[in-house]
Amino acid sequence: MLTNLFRSRRRSAPVVLTAIAALTLITGCADDPPAGHSERLQKAAGVASFKITCTKDLWDRTKTGRVNVDSHEDAKPRGLPGAAGKRGLVEITLTGAQLVDYLKILEQDISGGPGAEPSIEELSRRMYDAIAPVVDRIEKGKPPAEVPQAVVDDAVVPAAPASSPS
Repeated sequence: MLTNLFRSRRRSAPVVLTAIAALTLITGCADDPPAGHSERLQKAAGVASFKITCTKDLWDRTKTGRVNVDSHEDAKPRGLPGAAGKRGLVEITLTGAQLVDYLKILEQDISGGPGAEPSIEELSRRMYDAIAPVVDRIEKGKPPAEVPQAVVDDAVVPAAPASSPS
C-alpha cells in the first residue's frame, strides 16, 4: 500500500511534506547555541565551585531540568544578609559539573530545543548572559584568587569602577 503512494507523483509530495513536518516537530526548531557555548562548558567543568547571586524566584524558575541534566537542582539557595537579602537576593554555589548542567538547561531554553520552556526564555537568557562572561574569564591552569561569581541584579553597583582602556 505504501508503495502505491510513492508511485504517484501527485501523492508523493504531500507524503514528503508530512514527513518533514513530523521530523521538525520531533527534533524541534532549535536555534544555534550562543557563540562559544561548547568552550564555555569545558571551562565550567574545570572549576571547583561557582557562585550565582540572583533573586530566589529567578533561580527557582530557571533551574528546573527537563532532559536528565539536573544535578544543579540539588543546590540550595542561601539567603544573603543585609540590604541584598531584604531585596530577595540569594546565593547559589554550584560545582563545575552542576554549572555545566545548568548552562545546558539555560541554553536549551534560549535556543528552543526539544524540552525547552518558552515561557522562561527571557529569564534563561538573562541568567546565561550574566554567567557566560564570568566563565569566559576563567583561565585554564590558573586557579582564581576567589570563587568566580555571577551577579544577576542590575541594581548592584560594581565594587570598583571599570578600568578604561588606554
